[in-house]
Amino acid sequence: MQAMAKAAAHSRPTEHESKDYRDLCDFLPWGYLLLDGSGRIEEMNPAAARLLGAPTADLIGSSLQAYLGDDGVGALLDTLAQTRMQGLPAETELELSGRDGRARHVKLHAQSVGVNGTTRYRAAMVDVTEIRRANLALRRAADEMRDLYQNAPCGYHSLDPDGIVVQINDTELRWLGYERDEIVRRKRLAELVAAKCRNEFEAAFASLKQHGRVRDLRIDLCRKDGSILPVLLSATALMDSRRQFLESRASVFDITQRKLAEEEASRYARRLKGMSQRAAEVQESERRSLAQELHDRVGQNLTALNINLNILKGAIGPAGTALIGARIDDSLKLVDKTVENIRDVMAELRPAILDDYGLAATLRWYADEFGRRARLNVNVVGTDPTPRLAPSVERTLFRIVQEALNNVVKHSAAHRVTLSLESRPGSFDICVADDGCGFDPVVLEQLNSHRGWGLMIMKERAESAGGALRVESAAGRGTRILVQVSL
Repeated sequence: MQAMAKAAAHSRPTEHESKDYRDLCDFLPWGYLLLDGSGRIEEMNPAAARLLGAPTADLIGSSLQAYLGDDGVGALLDTLAQTRMQGLPAETELELSGRDGRARHVKLHAQSVGVNGTTRYRAAMVDVTEIRRANLALRRAADEMRDLYQNAPCGYHSLDPDGIVVQINDTELRWLGYERDEIVRRKRLAELVAAKCRNEFEAAFASLKQHGRVRDLRIDLCRKDGSILPVLLSATALMDSRRQFLESRASVFDITQRKLAEEEASRYARRLKGMSQRAAEVQESERRSLAQELHDRVGQNLTALNINLNILKGAIGPAGTALIGARIDDSLKLVDKTVENIRDVMAELRPAILDDYGLAATLRWYADEFGRRARLNVNVVGTDPTPRLAPSVERTLFRIVQEALNNVVKHSAAHRVTLSLESRPGSFDICVADDGCGFDPVVLEQLNSHRGWGLMIMKERAESAGGALRVESAAGRGTRILVQVSL
């Protein structure tokens, strides 16, 4: 038995005698050290010398502790004690201050060994400087991303397939007034949605799971104190390789101020609409009053003047001079022309036929008169709805047609105009179509021309009557103005 042990001892090469062992150590990219019981360097490979920043000959016999700070010395001694007591490998991280002035971070793996009856330590050092630097950079980046996520000016949250909140940032929590542990993995987001918006949210969430995206969903969230938070929500879906929904990534924007501004703008628009309607009523009243004054005063006086001139013409008889007779005839023609002009003005101001016979009849009469004066072929097709429109709506539509026909004469160079009246289920439509030169409505609005103002006024008139006006036109293809009002 002793002979076998002795043979085995002679067959096992020692660390000092094995050339293969030395070649392997020199070849390794990691630092290798053999330390004595106090931590002095007895052997080392070239990689270890490079880590300590000096030639091997200068380092042999020096203490490894000399290249460590106070914290590093303590960590090294603890590691050596651990491997000595347990007989197992141990490891730690150290910061080396090499003789070349460079600092390196290494991971040291140590194991105690018995050499010639004394305790030694084999140590391998792996340079983790770049890895550590990269890890620190990643950690800083992660911290920055976490800070950006938690303190972003908008809310962020994620929902699982059941709609339960699995992540939420601090911003959204502050808006809602909840603590994190009150919501995360405890509540479905639908529970925080106002009742009036809940069905819309559930439908949007179902669409998100199916199609992968939801954009600009306006909903109201309920804060913990019961107040309402209006938000704009957009979300994308995270899917697995089989296109199965995993969770959502949603952004939430507080639109309280925007909603207040929209409500104020809406109130202002309603006030403007009311003022516009009132202004139109006042204008119609003034037109009616002026037309009545023209009829009662000027019209009656012109009629009396016509009668007097005819009496004078009869009294002169054949004995009257040719000059006086010619003057009286000329005066009678002027009176007739003035009466005709005043009737036209009265018709423009307030067509009495509108109250008695309705919009269609008034438009046919006006189309004949306007076409005669403007030398334009104006054709009217269609009839009034049954029952008739409200008088204020009829007046508004008549004024729109007036403005449209005036625009045709001023700008279109048209030869023919068609006014179409059509009753549809729930609405009444008027279309003014010409065969003129046409125009680009977009360019017209950008130029802010007088013609553009006319279109804007027509649109406002239509809206004041509860309707809408649309313009269809193109260069060389004429123009169509369509007005639709609700019945």
